[in-house]
Amino acid sequence: MDEFNFTAPPPVFPPAPEPAADALLFRRPADYYSTPGSTLRPLFPKWVPIGCGWAAFVFVVLLFAAGAFVPKSGAALAWLFGKIETDMTPHFAKNVTPAQKAEFAAEMKTLRASAKAGKLKLDKTQEFLKLATEVDSDEKIDQAEADKLIAVVRDVNRSVK
Repeated sequence: MDEFNFTAPPPVFPPAPEPAADALLFRRPADYYSTPGSTLRPLFPKWVPIGCGWAAFVFVVLLFAAGAFVPKSGAALAWLFGKIETDMTPHFAKNVTPAQKAEFAAEMKTLRASAKAGKLKLDKTQEFLKLATEVDSDEKIDQAEADKLIAVVRDVNRSVK
């Protein structure tokens, strides 16, 4: 050492103590992400993603197969038309005559039978569904709207294949 140029030796720090191992029942996220990937235990067993993948594949195939057969059977359409009728019937106003209600019920019965037999034309059916949605949107069906519904259902029934 020179008396004019004093250079102090670098400070000596004691070595950092090793962190004490915690007796935790779970692994902290910081520990998980700082550990090399080879020592990590997988979250699920290897068969789980494969099994779920195959289950999803089988479900999709069965869904498409069911979709291919449902229009031919007509049972779903018949159920839909029955549901529409039961939902619309309570919305008839008091000025709708019992004859109109009976005529609507008879036409809907014919429509359901045609749907079950698979003889409906879908373009005519779309017209009925559109009108039914428009007429029943306010949940009140008066005489004029009931006549329109009856006429459209009758038109659909006349167009049966």
